[in-house]
Amino acid sequence: MQPLLAHNYSDLPASLSSACSPTPVKAPFLFASNKSLAETLGIDLDWFAAADAAEFFGGSSAHERYQSRATAYAGFQFGQYNPQLGDGRALLLGELQDVAGQTWEIQLKGAGPTPFSRGGDGRSAIGPVIREYLISEWMHSQSVPTTRALGALTTGEPVVRDRILPGGILIRVAPSHIRFGSFQYAAARQDNDALNALVALSFERHYPTHPPAHRTASTLLELVIDRTAELVARWFSLGFIHGVMNTDNMSVGGLTIDYGPCAFQDDFQWKRVFSSIDTRGRYRFDNQPPVALWNLARFAESLLPLLDDNESAAISLAEQALTNFESQFNAYRDAIFAQKLGLDSTLGSYDRICQPLLNLLQESRADFTLSFAYLEALTRSNTERVTLLERLLPQQDKLKAFWRTHLAEDAAYPQTGATNPLRIPRNHQIEQVIKAAETGDFAPFSALERALLGETSEYSEEDIRGPKPQEWLNRTFCGT
Repeated sequence: MQPLLAHNYSDLPASLSSACSPTPVKAPFLFASNKSLAETLGIDLDWFAAADAAEFFGGSSAHERYQSRATAYAGFQFGQYNPQLGDGRALLLGELQDVAGQTWEIQLKGAGPTPFSRGGDGRSAIGPVIREYLISEWMHSQSVPTTRALGALTTGEPVVRDRILPGGILIRVAPSHIRFGSFQYAAARQDNDALNALVALSFERHYPTHPPAHRTASTLLELVIDRTAELVARWFSLGFIHGVMNTDNMSVGGLTIDYGPCAFQDDFQWKRVFSSIDTRGRYRFDNQPPVALWNLARFAESLLPLLDDNESAAISLAEQALTNFESQFNAYRDAIFAQKLGLDSTLGSYDRICQPLLNLLQESRADFTLSFAYLEALTRSNTERVTLLERLLPQQDKLKAFWRTHLAEDAAYPQTGATNPLRIPRNHQIEQVIKAAETGDFAPFSALERALLGETSEYSEEDIRGPKPQEWLNRTFCGT
């Protein structure tokens, strides 16, 4: 049976959301279903596999079955403030508790126009749905904080972008979808009731173990700064480029949210840009930490009315908290990269070893993911994996020389399980899956889903290789 959803967001001040039902689609079909997540959420798997579930998530059920809302937020987009954005193609269906008592919001992306659509159709093409489903679930498998994907549908209807494409809907799950921009929206309207409500909900959903007596705006700012520092460090460790780090795409829970024009490094470049709309490289790989700090400063500004009645004192509190970001990011980054290289995280190895290694990868145009996996295989004396990777890494001699000089004597990894991923959601592989799905063929999607998210240690060269020259894609696109 359909899960019984609560509707807690409707209890917040009315300015923060607007009631809106999804627009029915012609032929909803659930082509991807995350059964393990559904089971964790307590969703009836028989219902989830039935046509009724596709109709409900496709917006085609009876109107009375929906109490959905589009949430309001503002945002700095590429540094320019937009006072009203909001869920232009997303709808919050409601909330439910999992078997452990954690509350999760269930949201549809691509469910049709909302009061915040700003003239858009509120729909999504199938491509962005597939991209977010695969990448978000893979990120979760790598312990990167992220929104989750419960399922994905085709709609049986076209959407018009640069060409006519089949439509899709993503079923997205997160403890909350509260963004920096949610606070900016309330602050711009000088709505302290809304700000206080957002603070309370942020603690409830993302920091529930924090003592109620200390759930203040200043504490929330400190927690969000720390979570964001860790998040961006984890992005760095995987060569991930978010592509559109606007403040409306930054989560107060430190989650990766809104996988639009994102991608992973193949051959490593510090200043790599993938997003087709990031023409000036604002959100390039190496600029993600300073952009995160800039976004946190904008978040702090929205909290000033709650930090102190005296504006100067409030600004001082915010500035003091923000000064911690750099050291927190560096600490997370250093520890994670030390782990990737099998080194003691207390030895300060990032500046001495990790950064020179990354410079070597850039100079030699070596594949980021395969290079780290190769260095680990050398340390583990995994002859089979070394042989496999040497067939894919023309830079093997330089990498082996680096290993002998910097890692051979000091590196050591846990005995069980690989530390560095061998397979990532490669841009060219995802594009191949999307092209097939656009013709109605979802077999490649299912195969890639199993390969990325299944538990296997067996890989072929074709599975893990980087793109061939004719497959190289240097631009990714937002789904709007």
